[in-house]
Amino acid sequence: MKFVSDAEQQETTKHDVVHINQRYLETASLLVAMSLWHSHSLKGTLASPETEMQQIRREVMLGWPADALNQATNRVLYLSGMLGNRHDADPEPTGKTEATEPVTSKKHSKAS
Repeated sequence: MKFVSDAEQQETTKHDVVHINQRYLETASLLVAMSLWHSHSLKGTLASPETEMQQIRREVMLGWPADALNQATNRVLYLSGMLGNRHDADPEPTGKTEATEPVTSKKHSKAS
């Protein structure tokens, strides 16, 4: 019976992951569509802005690769001030090591 219980748990976990991924794709496509709407050719052509945005969202969900959607989502979040720039806070090592003096509150002079 434990085997059945483990199998059910794994199936539930897989279902949860699929559900979470689906929700992310829905949310990300909505965010990107809302951003794209401002300069999209559909703007002002359909019955309402909401209808236009939903059409753009469908295009994004069906036509964009997941990686492109993820990059666009991160860019929109960053440009909107909802996501800090990781590269500013944690620069990648360049392989160069520069000799720098330690930062202290004391002044160093040649006399000392």
